[in-house]
Amino acid sequence: MNDHPLPVGIDFSQKQAAIALLLPDGQPLEGHRTFANSTSGYVQAKRYLLDALHAQGLAGLDISGEATNYYWLPFFVRLADDPDLAAQEVQLFLLNPRWVRGFKKCFAPDDKTDAKDAFYIAERTRTRRPPVPWQPQTEWWPLRFYTRLRFHLAQALTREKNFAHVYLFLRCSAYHRTRPFSDTFGATSRRVLTALPALPALTAQPLAERANLLDGWSGHHLPDPLDNARKLQQAAAESFPLEAALAEPVQRVLDLTLQHIADLEALIAQVEQWIADEVQAHHPEVLNLAGILGIGPVLASGIAAEIGDLSRFFHGQKWDKKRQRFRAKNLRDVEDAVAKLAGLWWPPADSGDFVAQERRMAKTGHRYLRYYLIEGADGRRRYLPEYAAFYARKYREVTKHQHKRALVLTARKSVGLIVGLLHRNEAYRAQEG
Repeated sequence: MNDHPLPVGIDFSQKQAAIALLLPDGQPLEGHRTFANSTSGYVQAKRYLLDALHAQGLAGLDISGEATNYYWLPFFVRLADDPDLAAQEVQLFLLNPRWVRGFKKCFAPDDKTDAKDAFYIAERTRTRRPPVPWQPQTEWWPLRFYTRLRFHLAQALTREKNFAHVYLFLRCSAYHRTRPFSDTFGATSRRVLTALPALPALTAQPLAERANLLDGWSGHHLPDPLDNARKLQQAAAESFPLEAALAEPVQRVLDLTLQHIADLEALIAQVEQWIADEVQAHHPEVLNLAGILGIGPVLASGIAAEIGDLSRFFHGQKWDKKRQRFRAKNLRDVEDAVAKLAGLWWPPADSGDFVAQERRMAKTGHRYLRYYLIEGADGRRRYLPEYAAFYARKYREVTKHQHKRALVLTARKSVGLIVGLLHRNEAYRAQEG
């Protein structure tokens, strides 16, 4: 029997899975075959792979798939759990589509089809095998689904608020500039905005009466209702008058958008409750991160769910430049790997004697992990003196993109803390003074 595995590439779509087989020397075994991305299609594909493996007398299967949405997930889970494949040496590899796209550029221009892509997926793994095989980690999937749903809803909420600002400017152009309320989309501000057709009448009231009305609408939560009333009158006085024919359609669009914003906020609150229940029931280790000031349980769940089982980052060996030999990976190597997974790294660019002074952040990794790390960094720099000082120092180093740069660097700094807490499974303890 040949000691080499059989390279297999699978290109997934919603309806089908295109499979290509290569010999160990890179030659195609036969033309690609397409199977339905379903239970019956999986059974046929499995039989096809086993027949090819036995016919060639190879040692096992290196099966690679491209991470296209979630179309790959049911197929890969079946491959990992299939008892017929357990007797074979099967390794599963999940490839970032960017890897395959970049690898394809090494060859002459070719067609962009499922059949061709399947061969490039198999060839990429044959020539550059990923260091860590894919593992299901099904215990993390429920929490990961919830945190990714929250990310999706948060992005939708931001888009809706930006959309609402446009029509708010048409209805009351000075509202955003004068800021009658600290939160434009808070409960009291929304109550006022939905009453905007009667805003002249509202602002015509005596100041004290208007302040009492706003205080009642807020449930007595406004610290200074008189100041809110003055700013509201200023916003009405300084706004451009709207044409009478446009007042009704603009107000209707604004009302519906505000209702959508409220609905999205309610959905986010519901998802955050699901996250809290899942963490309490199945992932108490996430609470170790939640104890960091500025993170909280939601951001901690998003970070931990995307990292998953930390032990997978210890697989393989690392080349030690100082000792000129391979060594086992340590915790610092894992920190670097997690940062690279999130896209929080800055690849050097040099050629000959030239070394680029500007190094751009890769941003080619995991957008969900990057989002939760950066959101958590924004909280940490507000509450933890160490991170506040680091953020301020990085903010002062440049004259453009100061906040974004300082925030991203703060997120990168925090990866070491997060990896250490997850590895040791211990709660966060603040530094002693």
